[in-house]
Amino acid sequence: MNISILNSKKKEISFIPVLIFVFLMVIISGYILYQIFPKKNLSFTFASPSCEKTVYILSSQETMEYLSNSVGNYDIYTDKLIQFTKRLQKEHYNIKQITEKNLLSIPQKSIVIALDTYKISKSTYKKILSFIKNGGTLIFNYHFGYFSDKNIFQGPKFIENLTGLKFISESISKDETSFYIPRVLSPLIKSDINAKREDLTLYGNDILPLFKSPFIPDFIITNWEMTSTPFLENRLLNVKESGIAWHGFLGKGKWFYFSVPSYVFLDMKETQFNKLFGNIVDFVKNDITIATFPYIDTDKAIFISEDTEYKYENMIRFSKLAKEYNINTTLFCVASLAEQYPQMTKEASSFPNIEIGSHSYSHTKIMGTSEEKVKKEILGSKEILEKITGKKIYGFRPPREEIDNIMEYWLKKSGYQYVMEKVKPFLLPKELYKGLITIPRHGTDDYIYLINLNWNKKKILNKIIQETEMLTSLNALYTLSVHTHLLSYKSNLDIIKKYFEYLKTRPDIKPLKGIELNERARLLPNISYSDTIIGNTIVLTIYNKNNKSVKNLKFRLYWPNIKIKSVISENTSVKIKKINDNFLRRYSDYKINELKPNSSTTLIIKYDEIN
Repeated sequence: MNISILNSKKKEISFIPVLIFVFLMVIISGYILYQIFPKKNLSFTFASPSCEKTVYILSSQETMEYLSNSVGNYDIYTDKLIQFTKRLQKEHYNIKQITEKNLLSIPQKSIVIALDTYKISKSTYKKILSFIKNGGTLIFNYHFGYFSDKNIFQGPKFIENLTGLKFISESISKDETSFYIPRVLSPLIKSDINAKREDLTLYGNDILPLFKSPFIPDFIITNWEMTSTPFLENRLLNVKESGIAWHGFLGKGKWFYFSVPSYVFLDMKETQFNKLFGNIVDFVKNDITIATFPYIDTDKAIFISEDTEYKYENMIRFSKLAKEYNINTTLFCVASLAEQYPQMTKEASSFPNIEIGSHSYSHTKIMGTSEEKVKKEILGSKEILEKITGKKIYGFRPPREEIDNIMEYWLKKSGYQYVMEKVKPFLLPKELYKGLITIPRHGTDDYIYLINLNWNKKKILNKIIQETEMLTSLNALYTLSVHTHLLSYKSNLDIIKKYFEYLKTRPDIKPLKGIELNERARLLPNISYSDTIIGNTIVLTIYNKNNKSVKNLKFRLYWPNIKIKSVISENTSVKIKKINDNFLRRYSDYKINELKPNSSTTLIIKYDEIN
């Protein structure tokens, strides 16, 4: 028995060198085959990020020379480069510093970041243009090349020539804090449902260059309520004039320009900074980037609601006007008043374009009161409105625009699906309270319209249209919140009538009821994508992980490095239609007729590479 065991061990030991030899031969053979056979370095948004994350940072000797001569040192400039480098390194980017001399010696498809590069000689500028045209990417900012050879001031000449932007003016920061918001359908955001307003703090009255753009900027300057762009010499800037970030193409390459100083990037929260530069790198390196339209089937949505309270009888006039123009609206009714006017409430609810929501029972303060009162105001109002209308009530608008934990509990327990409260920083409806979608209020409340604009009907109408144009052009949600005793009042209803007439001239803007926004906000996060690349073909799979069908799904394909030839569906029952091609901006928009519940759809995308 012992001899048998010893012999067995001896046999096992004799096999070990053989196994090692075979293992080494497999590795060596695999490496040789990998080197022999051709490899195609394609990338795609939904695959794992590329291991190649090298980014070059320009340490401008010309800028250092200019700063030494003008302010006596360049320590602040170099310190910003160090801080920026550390932030990128934290995200595992391989950072390499270069000077102007190295610009044309780095790989053609590299990314170069030029921060606060105030001085650029003509010869360096020519190198930069050559670098981009040959396939490179430049990320640059602020007063790029404002000083040329011999420290001659030339202003934004190089910026204009490179980007096609047209200089308007230098704007000095005011005491009041500014804000900026992103365009939702942008490579820098990619229809992120968490997109929101951000602070834009400029130090020491820093000057910000303003440009007019031929296209909608990626970020624009706005106020806290996101209802207005800046004024310049008593003139309100439009969206194309109030940008602080843009992207574009030049030859085979790309550029990203930010009109802000470098400390704005460094002041960003780490997650915000990482997402921004991660999206830029993804867009540069990936052949295709995809973004779902923010409201599933439209890129421009608005929400018109009425607080149906004092002068309740005006509600029916507003409802009939909305019915006449076929404009979807939501009426948040005070239930105690609905009890006084049951026939009027029932009639309005019968209109197909009208949704009834609750604005509490008594329109008095709820937060901080007894739980018995909270229950009556929230659950009780819902039960009364449902009994009168014979329809389910899904939306709640709290008096004083405030919600606390007890109110949140009763909102969920009562079966509400969405709420609309005060001004919110985020751009799209989202699940702010678990189980409840919050519709953010951005548009100016009609009380503010009337007071600030001195009851001037023409000015009020123009302001409503201006806010509609601004927010929808950025794919953010515009909300118009009116009251029965203010804009819905007899003498003011003409403003609403003319606004509805304006909307009929804009079929691209879609008024949605609160429940419709709620449904889309719940569907959107459960749509995902994956891909496989075979030669010059991308196999794209779209997953609908919802228990409901998703109809008329619109999505955008950005194709910065390739040219799409065709997109077809493998499933003949799934119809796909191209609805827009933008060759200048290199993206195409598509619509799919329906995604079945808990299903996947495969698309075949054929493309050519851009020479």
